[in-house]
Amino acid sequence: MDEERKIHDNELKKDETKDNDVNKTVTEYSESKDKNKEDEIKKSGPETQVKPKNIADDKIQERKEKFLKLLKTKQIWVVGVLIIAIILGVYIRSLPMQDHNPNVDGLQPGLWDITTNTWTLGPDLDPWLFTRYAKTIVEEGSLPEKDNMRNVPLGFNIARETKLLPYMIAWTYQAIKIFNKDANVELAAVTFPVIMFALTIISFFLFVREVFIKKDKKSIVRANLIASISTFFMIVVPSFLSRTIAGIPEKESAAFFFMFLSFYFYLKAWKHDEIKKYLVFSVLAGISTALMGHIWGGFIYVYVIIAFATLLNFLIGKNSGKEIIIYSSWLVISSIILTTFSEKYTLIHFLGSISTAISFFVFSLLIIDYILWNSPISKKNLFKNLKIPKEIISLIIAIILGALAASLFFGPGFIYEKITEFMSTLFNPTYGRFKITVAENRQPYFREWGNSFGPFIKNFPVMFWLFFLGSVFLFKEMLSKLKKRDAWILTGFYVLFFFGLVFSRYSSDSVFNGNNFISKALYIGTSLILILSLIYYYYKYYREGYDNFQKINSNLLFLFALFAVSLVTVRAAVRLVMVLAAIVPIFQASLIVVSIEKFKESKEDFWRIIWGAFAALVIILSLFVFVSYYNTVKTQAYNFIPSHYNQQWQKAMDWVREETPKDAVFAHWWDYGYWLQSIGNRATVLDGGNAIAYWNYLMGRLVLTGDNQKDSLEFLYNHNATHLLIDSTDIGKYGAFSSIGSDENYDRYSWIGTFLLDEKQTTETNNQTIFAYKGGIALDGDMIIEKDGKEILLPKQKSAVLGFIVPFSGKEDSSNMKQPSAIMFYNGVQHKVDLRYIAVGDNFLDFGSGIEACLYIIPKLDQQGNSVSANPMGAAIFLSPKLLKGYLAQKYILDDPFNNFENFELVHTQQSLVIKNLESQGMDLPDLVHFRGIQGPIKIWEIKYTGDEEKRQEYLDTDYSKYLDWRL
Repeated sequence: MDEERKIHDNELKKDETKDNDVNKTVTEYSESKDKNKEDEIKKSGPETQVKPKNIADDKIQERKEKFLKLLKTKQIWVVGVLIIAIILGVYIRSLPMQDHNPNVDGLQPGLWDITTNTWTLGPDLDPWLFTRYAKTIVEEGSLPEKDNMRNVPLGFNIARETKLLPYMIAWTYQAIKIFNKDANVELAAVTFPVIMFALTIISFFLFVREVFIKKDKKSIVRANLIASISTFFMIVVPSFLSRTIAGIPEKESAAFFFMFLSFYFYLKAWKHDEIKKYLVFSVLAGISTALMGHIWGGFIYVYVIIAFATLLNFLIGKNSGKEIIIYSSWLVISSIILTTFSEKYTLIHFLGSISTAISFFVFSLLIIDYILWNSPISKKNLFKNLKIPKEIISLIIAIILGALAASLFFGPGFIYEKITEFMSTLFNPTYGRFKITVAENRQPYFREWGNSFGPFIKNFPVMFWLFFLGSVFLFKEMLSKLKKRDAWILTGFYVLFFFGLVFSRYSSDSVFNGNNFISKALYIGTSLILILSLIYYYYKYYREGYDNFQKINSNLLFLFALFAVSLVTVRAAVRLVMVLAAIVPIFQASLIVVSIEKFKESKEDFWRIIWGAFAALVIILSLFVFVSYYNTVKTQAYNFIPSHYNQQWQKAMDWVREETPKDAVFAHWWDYGYWLQSIGNRATVLDGGNAIAYWNYLMGRLVLTGDNQKDSLEFLYNHNATHLLIDSTDIGKYGAFSSIGSDENYDRYSWIGTFLLDEKQTTETNNQTIFAYKGGIALDGDMIIEKDGKEILLPKQKSAVLGFIVPFSGKEDSSNMKQPSAIMFYNGVQHKVDLRYIAVGDNFLDFGSGIEACLYIIPKLDQQGNSVSANPMGAAIFLSPKLLKGYLAQKYILDDPFNNFENFELVHTQQSLVIKNLESQGMDLPDLVHFRGIQGPIKIWEIKYTGDEEKRQEYLDTDYSKYLDWRL
């Protein structure tokens, strides 16, 4: 044991000697420089000093020396750098507000409504709700209890929503109004994200600086460098742009400011020893966390990360009364503010949710530990025979007591349920048809989210590998108080863990697809290896009587807690890439500084060359990333404005405002709810809040894919709907709402495929011309065809539709069309299947035989330079038998050829601006064309009820489990 201790101490002394030598060298150099200056002044007498030519030059020189001394001693240059960063961030984020039409007199920003001739928001959905609420606050002084424009006829309880954001927009309006009397709420909403991003730059800088700063001068310079570099890269990371740009007053635009502020205050509390100071900072951290929670549900990041970091800090032995006061002050203050001012959050919710329950568990752990080891109970020596760290004893007891308390309070199945939920969060975080169909909830593969961390050099994502290497160096630095060999081994296991976490869900077509056994084994296995290795060395050092783990840098421990949680969550949902995008510049910046430090510290020529080359490579690649990112975000920001599609909606909503009653109620798919409410000023049945998922199911099933008018009218009648709206993008969304609107066996689930004319395969004979359309989609339902007197089954989703053959006799117009055929493929064999229907423009032909499907032929537009040409037969939409039964296919695409939905009267068609512009140039085009995808109109129908409709509670209920025995 004594020999091991000597070896251990010697190795630690060797490890520390190098660091001490470097620090000593820096200090001696600085002191010798100052001493030489003093000696020179003492030695130089009046006769040897050169007199200044005049008093003015002497004063200039004196001021110059004072200024240089100030720069060196006070690090005032950091303020200048931060100001430059803020200017850069504000410039990029405000680009959509700049003039986008220099050919027109006066300022016409990109964020402009062409119908009202005033400011408008960018191309997003949710910000419109917050802007409408801000208008209500400005006009009425506060928000009402219920929003009757949402979820008609029940309305929406606003107390269940986070309300701070619209209030902040309203306050921004009041501030702008002081300087600009003509300002409106839209201008405040446009400007708000830019203001908040400027504040986010400051809070981010302070947080990063606090992670790395210590009391010595060298660490101050180091912290300022890392914080400055990190801040500049955070500003230009493309994935962080869309939620922090002018015109998008999203929740995240304000929430990130409070998130980094919470982290900053919490780290400040950790560093102070005076109770007054750390109590103040912990309370400020709690207030910041609560304010974030009143803006965005992502405040759980703060809860999880602070709890996780505190738990790790506790386990390594940093568990004094100070830590208890800091943690409890933060948790109590944030919880009180969150639960007091919002019905959305309750204490029961906090205790029952796995993401927030961990915070209360850590609080209980700290209290239990204090009772066991710092109260009269500790004198009884209850655990003196246990040869394990007291922190582990406290942890075990806390887990047992916590499990018992949770089982008594929430029921015996609670623990199992939460373990299952946790495992589901790791592997399959998005469940249920509704959540899966929301694009931002989708679980991404590394090949998708990894693309956010380019630019690429031959498929090499530069930023990704830079921040990965930076994390490796920082992880090793965090363990610097351990023996070198142990630190390197643990760092190796960290690398293994990182690869397992990131690459176990690489792509859908790889061995590591995230769902099979080998993927899960890699993910869990590498995590367990790192955890078990940390436990092994932790116990080994404890058994040998060393406190090296207690010397681990708590700030870096906090940073890695943040990094680990961000990596896990980005693997779970694609929308959370932005959180990781804000964090990774810290590791990339630290790599730059660490590589330069390694170069300067190297004494041997060989290593000096190696580290010099590495530092140069890191700097060059980082500059390449920065320039590439800057050019990307500058272009993206300038073009983050309403498109032709958004302007089409502006015109449609202008018609709605002017031509429909103020008490009109619109039914549509949920995506457009906030636009109807905020731009059209009309109430809706569904909206982006998706407060009642069951109504989405009913809308999808009974209306959009509805196969009869009676059910559609009865559902809409129960919701007081006066108008129905369908947008051309609903063609692409058909798979989503048909999935949600299906029964347990997916009876309505389908998708709309587009096929393009292959002119090379067009054949002509003496009496006919045959067109061939190519594409490829899976068959949406089982189909039985007859061939050579035999019935053949083409199973759904295993069979494919490869294309179509359309013969013409004589001229190529609808009057000369013959019966079309589909080319279907299954099990290596192609089958030619006749279709009963074909449509071109207003002509709908029924051939009386064939499968109950329709081929709808539309023009295809091609652009060459400034000219656009049209092939009137250039594309086709396939409406399968399942599709052809539904409202969208019959009414929106085909204009009701079977007269099945006569009580829906078309009152307005807002044509695509692309089509409208071409028509103004002389082109004759139908409602739908193919031009970089399907372009089509927004159609609005007025609903004519028959009078036979009845009120049905099942159409107004909010609990789908009463009617569905499967998970929606």
